Amino acid sequence: MQITYQHANPRGGKESTVLRFEGLIPDQTVAVLIDAGSGVVVDDLLDRSAGEYLTAVCLTHAHLDHYESLGRVIRDGAPILATPSTASILEDVLAAGKEYYDITETDTVLERLEACSSWTRLVEGLHVHPVPAGHAPGACGFLFAVRDDDVYRTVLATGDFTRRGAAGYPGLPTDLPVDVLVLTGATNSSFETEATEIVESITERVLAGAPVLACTSALTGVQIAYWLGHYFDQIDEHVPIRLAGHVANVYDQLGYEVPSVKSVPVFDDPTQFVANGALAIAGPEVPVGGSSARLFEQLRTDANAFVLQVTGGGTDPVTAGQCTTTAFVFSNHPTREVVDEVVAAYDPVHAVVVHQQNEAADRFKDHYDSYVWATDDADEYCLFDRGGWQGPPWVSERTVRRVEANTDTTGHLLDGISESTLPVPTVGRTPSVDLSEEGLHLDGLDERFQQTESVAGTDSPSSPPSDTAPQDDSSETTDERSPGLADIERRLDAIETRLRADEFEARVVDAQDGVTLLRLDDEIDGVSHGDRVTLSLSLADR
Repeated sequence: MQITYQHANPRGGKESTVLRFEGLIPDQTVAVLIDAGSGVVVDDLLDRSAGEYLTAVCLTHAHLDHYESLGRVIRDGAPILATPSTASILEDVLAAGKEYYDITETDTVLERLEACSSWTRLVEGLHVHPVPAGHAPGACGFLFAVRDDDVYRTVLATGDFTRRGAAGYPGLPTDLPVDVLVLTGATNSSFETEATEIVESITERVLAGAPVLACTSALTGVQIAYWLGHYFDQIDEHVPIRLAGHVANVYDQLGYEVPSVKSVPVFDDPTQFVANGALAIAGPEVPVGGSSARLFEQLRTDANAFVLQVTGGGTDPVTAGQCTTTAFVFSNHPTREVVDEVVAAYDPVHAVVVHQQNEAADRFKDHYDSYVWATDDADEYCLFDRGGWQGPPWVSERTVRRVEANTDTTGHLLDGISESTLPVPTVGRTPSVDLSEEGLHLDGLDERFQQTESVAGTDSPSSPPSDTAPQDDSSETTDERSPGLADIERRLDAIETRLRADEFEARVVDAQDGVTLLRLDDEIDGVSHGDRVTLSLSLADR
């Protein structure tokens, strides 16, 4: 039996990999493609004359850089395996992507699509199971178990992963038996800060009564709606969240029911989404088309409106208009420290680095007690052959001794493959909500947005202590009517507090011929010559 790997698009995103298993079927090599990113051409990778056939395509999640070439890799009757969540949204994802990218053969892709949630037999002696991966709703890695005489060898392809959850879907587990780790090396040390700033920015503006639009991809939009719907619920703020178009479709297909969130896949009147104190979420990421462009046009000339563009990077945001615009890069990957912890927990014989190139991949070399493959070419490399693990031909004898001394190379004794012999967590959404586990810094958010909560409470200066409160009939009548009024009062106080935080005294030094000059009494940080600002004027007593 032999196991090899090959990068399927090393000049593209290098997120796609071919795994080959030889010796399971006479005179035939079993080939499995992990993801179909940009530039993957299976006919250039597999040699039918040598008995190489595509057995399956494993799709880790529905982001463009992992599904873009699906229509061009279909051959040999191979199924396309995905989690039930990813399978449920793929038709809509492909249809939306086709408007902007070269997505082909969507009907055939959907015909070959198979939802995979447990151990699935690819051929005799080779099974695969999806595992949670965090990163995005429905994302997964794939754990392969291949029989080698009386033991099994295991290969885990992580796909894009995080240890954090993603909109209720759990992160990557680290208690699996792994011999070969096909490791996505993409990292991000600032995701939690950026995610918290997205929630903070939206919350600040929408609680101040502004109409807010978030332009995102579908899965990111669902994740942001999940965060904000549950966060507003936790701090007892009633903010309408409206999902439009493709974002709404994906939300519905994934079966979410988040507080205050309403999905409207098809709409005729954009004004139903944009309202003071409400949040609209729509795609695409930059409002140059689709639902987000229609909604952006409603807000472009509104100086009170706030528009966020949450992109995957490499895209120039739209800034023209009188509304306030800002942009965030949403890159949900683990820190380098977390990657190191994951590798240490698995302790694999081999670590194959994908989705990173050149120096970014080289930084993983000689970093673990494993054979680290950080290749950038399209060559095929052998990992296991005839009962033994094969190290890279360029490593020293010292490295070979270190790996063999520190890793388990014996294989896994299993009585066949089933959920009982090798239990693997399924990729499903958890009923509990833990926003801090998803990366949000709740302490800072709560300190800012729960500061006025005591206004409506029993300890508020505006309410007498309960043991001295009047007990007559009029008090009971007032208490029955007070929650709505107290909520309005609290929100008005919060708005007034935030507006006062940006107040500056100024003196009119000239006002004639259509020109008014103001001199500020205090300096404003972060403002320089040529900046445009929006003023709200209130004349003081002279």
